[in-house]
Formats: sequence, C-alpha cells, structure tokens
Amino acid sequence: MGAMSRNKGKAGERELAAILREELGADIVRNLVQARDGGCDLIGVDGWAVECKRVHKATGSDLRAWWAQAEGQALAAGKRPVLAFREDRRGWRVVVNLCDIAPGVERWGGYDWTATMSVPAWCALVRERMT
Repeated sequence: MGAMSRNKGKAGERELAAILREELGADIVRNLVQARDGGCDLIGVDGWAVECKRVHKATGSDLRAWWAQAEGQALAAGKRPVLAFREDRRGWRVVVNLCDIAPGVERWGGYDWTATMSVPAWCALVRERMT
C-alpha cells in the first residue's frame, strides 16, 4: 500500500472517529497499533469492532473482503462486527450483521447476511444497546 492510500485511510479513520464522538458522546479513537497487532480501526464503541475504509470507489468484491476482515477482527475480540466505508464525494455507510438489527435472527456469517445503513441509523442502534 502506498503512502497516499495510507494517508487517505488515516484521514478517513480520524473523520469517522470525530463523527462517532459527536453522535455517541463517547471517546472514540484510532487504534494506533492496528498495523502491528491487528484488530479493528477504531476503539471506544462498546461491544463493536469498527473497521473503517475510505476509498475512491467500492466494488462488491471489496465489500465482501472488507466484511470478512471485520468479522474476523470482531470474532477475535469477542465483539460485533461493523464496517464503515466512504467513497469519494459520498457520505459514510455502515454494514452490520442482520442479527444485530433484527431480534430473533440467527448470526450467519458472510456479506450476504448484512444490512447497510447510514451512520446516524447505526448510532441509534448503538445508543439503544447502551441503555
């Protein structure tokens, strides 16, 4: 990965962390040891492992690969996976497992069993689980 891509990724993580701090009133920070130790990109969203992607254009295969990464990191941490991504000139979108928004639905793995929503919608879900 080139320096420009790394910088874009870091900027995306900082941007999303600021939005989540504002929405959730929580101390959301970048995971500065993620490159060395692995793990999610943002820390501080209780019970969730946040993977963050900032790209020019996301393809279906990108989303599947990113979701697999998010699921793996969340499983290792004992948390729920969440993938936040933003394409150039578009707003942030959030991908979660269907079981996290539909009570009674089993937890199935893979991108086919996800739902995509806005950041405010996901933050409402997080706040609901916080109470």
